[in-house]
Amino acid sequence: MSFLLVPLVGPFHRRFPRYNAVTVREVVAAAEPDAILTTALPPGALDDPSWQDVDEPGLAPVVRWARDAAIPLAAVGEPSPDPDAPTDFVRYLAQSAEDHPALRRLADARAPLEELLGRALDLPRIQRELLPAVAAFHDARSEAFGDGPGTDWLERRADRMAELLAPWSDRHAVVLTPVDHLPAVRRRLGEAASDAEDVPPSAAARQRALLDTAFAGEADDPAGLIAALREIDEPEARLAEAETLLGHGHAAEALGVLREAVRGDFAEPPYLPGWLLARLGQLYDLDGRREDAKRSYRGVLALSWAPAPAREAAREGLERPFAPPTSETTA
Repeated sequence: MSFLLVPLVGPFHRRFPRYNAVTVREVVAAAEPDAILTTALPPGALDDPSWQDVDEPGLAPVVRWARDAAIPLAAVGEPSPDPDAPTDFVRYLAQSAEDHPALRRLADARAPLEELLGRALDLPRIQRELLPAVAAFHDARSEAFGDGPGTDWLERRADRMAELLAPWSDRHAVVLTPVDHLPAVRRRLGEAASDAEDVPPSAAARQRALLDTAFAGEADDPAGLIAALREIDEPEARLAEAETLLGHGHAAEALGVLREAVRGDFAEPPYLPGWLLARLGQLYDLDGRREDAKRSYRGVLALSWAPAPAREAAREGLERPFAPPTSETTA
């Protein structure tokens, strides 16, 4: 048996139309695994809904699909003991020497990685180009700093993740692995690791790309985007439509869209109830309907789970009426 590695790219899933959250789910489903593992979360994390606050959009659709299909799931990650340590370490070096040679080498290794992340990558390019660039950056960092705070203890964490994967070696397991540490994990798995295969774009993946474009607030043709969103009969599309309307100065129309959305079932995807109610409260505030706004904010806080930014927006909304910044986009 082997471990099939499926890379996770964090928030870049929303910016990669050919490798968005739905694509990840479809890549996993096409592999027909008998177990699904992830190094993005520590053991036991999947037992608490707060794991969804981790910014890995590709993870949640796979978890829902696996649970529906009764496929075993396990988190096998080793968290960082101090996530701020790498940044603090680099800051210390920069303060100690204005032009530190290690930082120059690190910048040179980071440049190809940053250039690639500025493109809309698909799975083959992630495997062929991005992962080698990540590995080269990590190798340069390890050579400069050793394995410690400057490297986020990547090597020892990868050792531990390999240990947690070992009991699953007799299964046909998919491993969802953030690109930040996928090369290190793969080195430890050796011949037991193989790459996931790409899948053709599906209608669901294209729809996900459209929604991601709307939430990013970067549409070249807002009217065309709204028209396309109105063809999607799902509550998430109503939130995307409202976001687009609000972003272009049509708050009253956005309020009408969300008021209609909450009359139906808007329980899925799991992030949606919190975001939709938080935005509805803000739109009520903009419309001068303070009591309706408060009811919406309280609705967010009454949910068993809502995204952390939605909860924060609700708490702030209860303290004071919403006043939008210069531009508005959802997370």
